[in-house]
Amino acid sequence: MDVLATLNHSISLVSRLREISKNISEAEFKNLLADLSSELADAKIHIAELKTQLAALSEENRSLKAAVPESKQTPTQKWGCYQFEGEQGLFCTACYDSKGKKSLTNRLSSTRRSCPVCKSVIGT
Repeated sequence: MDVLATLNHSISLVSRLREISKNISEAEFKNLLADLSSELADAKIHIAELKTQLAALSEENRSLKAAVPESKQTPTQKWGCYQFEGEQGLFCTACYDSKGKKSLTNRLSSTRRSCPVCKSVIGT
């Protein structure tokens, strides 16, 4: 049973008890019953607020997970650059590690490469 449904049922039971208590003239019983009714109503409001907050946080979590690029491939390293299976070329490690972007590097010499995106120089 849903928590809100349980609280609604509890509140209706309190209302029925209040009707029954009309025949009883004990003021203390009526005061305790009123306190219980108030507490249950406050709990219902608080649970509704928590449900709204949970829905907002779940949506934020979903959008943040969608924004993070999933690393589907594990790159291998060659000459200080990344290589991906099925793709030709050497990719910048800095761009891939920080942004998840595959940036092809350019050859500068036999031992050095550069990234046109982040301008890093790879090699000795």
